[in-house]
Amino acid sequence: MRNLTLSLVAVVLIATIGLGWMFDSIYNQYLNQNLDQSTAQSNQETSGQQSVIDTLEQVGTHLSIALSGIDNRQEFIQQWPSEGTLSLRLKPLTNFPLPQPLLTDLVAGQPLLLETDDSIAMHFYLPATDELLVLTTPPVTVHQNNSFLPILLTSLFYLAVLLLMLLWLYPLMRRLMTLRQTAKSFGEGNLNQRIDVGSISYIRDLELEFNRMAQRIDDLVTDIKLLSSAVSHDLRTPLARIRFGIDTIQEEDDPVLRKRFEQRISDNVDEMVDLVESLLSYARLDQTLITIHKAPVDFSALTATCIKNKSQDDVQLTFEAPKQAVFVDGDLSYLMILMSNLLQNAHQYCKGKIAVKIIAQDSNIVITVADNGPGIPIDQREKILKPFIRGESTEKKVKGYGMGLAIVKRIVEWHNGEIIIENSAELQGAQFSVTLPKA
Repeated sequence: MRNLTLSLVAVVLIATIGLGWMFDSIYNQYLNQNLDQSTAQSNQETSGQQSVIDTLEQVGTHLSIALSGIDNRQEFIQQWPSEGTLSLRLKPLTNFPLPQPLLTDLVAGQPLLLETDDSIAMHFYLPATDELLVLTTPPVTVHQNNSFLPILLTSLFYLAVLLLMLLWLYPLMRRLMTLRQTAKSFGEGNLNQRIDVGSISYIRDLELEFNRMAQRIDDLVTDIKLLSSAVSHDLRTPLARIRFGIDTIQEEDDPVLRKRFEQRISDNVDEMVDLVESLLSYARLDQTLITIHKAPVDFSALTATCIKNKSQDDVQLTFEAPKQAVFVDGDLSYLMILMSNLLQNAHQYCKGKIAVKIIAQDSNIVITVADNGPGIPIDQREKILKPFIRGESTEKKVKGYGMGLAIVKRIVEWHNGEIIIENSAELQGAQFSVTLPKA
């Protein structure tokens, strides 16, 4: 899940810091580009407004002088065109409240400018009639800056964040759907279902764990099938012999024959006991039921000890190992079982020669056990490592239940190693190569 966490943090940082910085840069660049235009436009607007005021003052001054000498002033005002932007009206000074300083300046002949959001009004005093001439015109249009730009940039920011999150979520959702479909198919009984783990995946660890779990369950189901098959096959024969022997003893009065049948029954019972013990031994090899105590083990010394214990006078065995000790990080007792089973298998199938070799490589050691026996066909090499499976050509000649190599494979897996079955180029028989990591 580390990839999922790291990718999520990266997406959040890019979305918040990266995109925010990018859009801030765009907005600041836009403001800088329009700063000079705004300043020039403001100057133009100020000069334009001053020009309108000067024009109003000139027109109003002339009109106030002209209206002072006209008796029918209202008729003149009514004749003034109403369609234009400049409108005229007269109002009594007494109905126009003003502060005293402004009123004094107005009566002295100085125009009074009053500006609102809707209009610009210039007031002129007519001393002959004690009235005010009011000229009104719309205000100068002020061009506002584009206030839509921040909204646009904010919308683009959230849209980019959304798209980035969708791009991040899509492969995650796709992998989760694949995991769900595979788990569903696996639960329906298709035990060979596995997930194709890509090199880039947010949940790669989860997919690997699922594949390990599926492989473990598949192996357990396969072992159960093999165990049940072996029990039904190998137990049936000694049970039939025991029943036959008991029936024979009941009808036999000769003490010598009875003794012979009793011995056969005892031998069949021993055979059944051996089979049951083999079954129990393999069942105990489940990693969840045992505790492995790993420590540095001198594998050359371990192999020499196993060879000594398994030595036979009629078998020529050669052993090659590095001059310096090579250590493996593993459990001594189980590594002893591993080598003992490999040597036992070689002794059972060889024709007089066995070669054992230990090679030290970079971070591993390779142990090879070869013999000059009949070898193992390529199509049988994979299943020969399963319990209760023996070579077809020697199945009846060699006594056993086919558990030795299955136990070897299980122990190799516990120690993160690998086992390969080949044909020996030197002895022409089977060769088992076990790779284990150094301590």
